[in-house]
Amino acid sequence: MSGHLSIAVLADSTDLLPLLSQYLVADRYVLQYFTSQSEFLAQIELSKTDLDCLIFYSQQQLLPVINHLYDRGLILPVVIIHRLVDHSLPQPDLSNTSDSPASSSYIYQSSEVILAVTELSGISSAIDKAIAKFLNLTPIVSTTEDPIPTTTEITTVEPNFLLHQQRRLAQKLNERLGYLAVYYKRNPRYFFRNLDRQEKRELLDLLKSQYRKIVLDYFADSSQLNDKIDEFVSATFFRDMAVSEIVKIHMELMEEFSNQLKLEGRSEDVLLDYRLTLIDIIAHLCEMYRRSVPREVS
Repeated sequence: MSGHLSIAVLADSTDLLPLLSQYLVADRYVLQYFTSQSEFLAQIELSKTDLDCLIFYSQQQLLPVINHLYDRGLILPVVIIHRLVDHSLPQPDLSNTSDSPASSSYIYQSSEVILAVTELSGISSAIDKAIAKFLNLTPIVSTTEDPIPTTTEITTVEPNFLLHQQRRLAQKLNERLGYLAVYYKRNPRYFFRNLDRQEKRELLDLLKSQYRKIVLDYFADSSQLNDKIDEFVSATFFRDMAVSEIVKIHMELMEEFSNQLKLEGRSEDVLLDYRLTLIDIIAHLCEMYRRSVPREVS
């Protein structure tokens, strides 16, 4: 079942179950349906690191559940289904919940996807979009560092859990045969070419820091090297970075190392070996793009 997406649903009644079962076919999804808040939360606690997306179709239970998830530091991809035809959700009354993480712009978290019940046939695409947006919540960074804030705010979330979920989902979607559409639905808002000057600078600084660690560990016996390469490649892929930007990062870093070696009176010849690092990174990125292209239907 590793290739299936695991979905947990919280609804006010069982009315939605037949429709979801119709649109979320069993060979692609594992659906868990709850009408009880306590049972839903118990299941999340039990399998929080295996869940791929949440679906909410509950008016009365929505805010208490969200507050509980925030208290536990749990952020997951989510689709919120509502009964209105338009996409303007009524804002919950937060007058007695001053510590609630909900904001005026979103209910659970900023990557959530809103879907009207009248558009339920699009639930599969909504799940794809929720996961794609979730993977772009923050840059993928090492767990040994504090995540660098981006323009997308995450309030009171456990960063290691968010990072773990992003890595797990990226890996799962990368390996999932026949489930490549989510890569095509990367959010253009987060593409490098669409960022403003400050956002580009912050992202490049982050990527350069990651690349530096890869270079320093590349010829060492490091068990974490592949993870670091995967993190870097995933970050550049979801930002739709051009290969030329990666080459530029490499050349800038090599120039820094060259200047340092000159100051120390050492030969720069060793830097030639690090062309292998650049080739390795580009090969990984090309493979990810290759796997993201839909196969032709024969």
